[in-house]
Amino acid sequence: MLEQEIYIKDIQPLNSTPSFVQQADKSGGLSPIMSGQFRYDTFQSGLTTHATDAVEEQDANISSELPSGISFNFLFSGEIDYSLGNKKYRLSKEKGQAVQGSIIVNDANEILTRHMSAGMHVRKLNIFVEQQWLTSRCQTAADHQVITEIFHQQDVYSWQPGKSAIAKAEALIRLNNEKTLAQKLTSEHLTMELLAICLDEVYRQVKYEQSEKSIGIRSTSLSLKAAMDNSITTLNSLTEIAQDLNMSVSTLQRKFKKNYGMTVSLYIKQRRMDIAKKSLLLEDLSIGEVAYQAGYNHTSNFIIAFKRSFKITPAAYVKLHKMR
Repeated sequence: MLEQEIYIKDIQPLNSTPSFVQQADKSGGLSPIMSGQFRYDTFQSGLTTHATDAVEEQDANISSELPSGISFNFLFSGEIDYSLGNKKYRLSKEKGQAVQGSIIVNDANEILTRHMSAGMHVRKLNIFVEQQWLTSRCQTAADHQVITEIFHQQDVYSWQPGKSAIAKAEALIRLNNEKTLAQKLTSEHLTMELLAICLDEVYRQVKYEQSEKSIGIRSTSLSLKAAMDNSITTLNSLTEIAQDLNMSVSTLQRKFKKNYGMTVSLYIKQRRMDIAKKSLLLEDLSIGEVAYQAGYNHTSNFIIAFKRSFKITPAAYVKLHKMR
């Protein structure tokens, strides 16, 4: 890859979801945030790679909404600090260790904040694959069982990549930035091979059996949930949501309870709280404004509900993701 100066404007368009950026530098994005080598590739709408060999030029926090998926990370040098949800993590290598790997399994949309430190030289590769991308390529019931179990809950853990995986990750980092067909095909080929190795690492941790009937129920459940999520953002009452889904309130309540084991009203409260959590970071709103959007007339009640849901207050959550 060629040496280059990387600015906030170069990073922001890389995500389809809105991003919140906080910089110690007050140049308004006119100063580079990194300098060195940086490449971003997208393959088949749901599979992406970041290859970085650069020095972070300033302290900054970059927050974005991470969709349901798996992030495989190969750290060759430096340290990476980030927050996911209400927890902070650090990825670093031990002395004498060639590469440190980590895997982030994200089972639902969540806010991820990358904390950058001026002077830190980071050499890394990241592969991110969305859950829907994996699910659409499942060929058997066994494949679906594995994917279902992988995304059973959010998890972050360390792993030590093998020699083959390290070699392919190294090759991806070393690729140049030429916008040619040959370069694109080489990058995609290496990424697919490396993804297969990474998924095998996840598979080894999966010991879960599920019948095809259960998988069918899960699929129906996900479809209903997706439809609900679309309605929740624009409609207020349960009656309006049911009408939008072309069913009666009683039918919606019965189907939702059967598939999820919870009432529709409880899910709506939880989902709106998730939306509120995202708004605190990505829409730069005050806690009071977010509380009102979530349907709370009193901010104090919203704070209590937020802490009950996420085990952290709204103010503490914002502080966790903002400038250290």
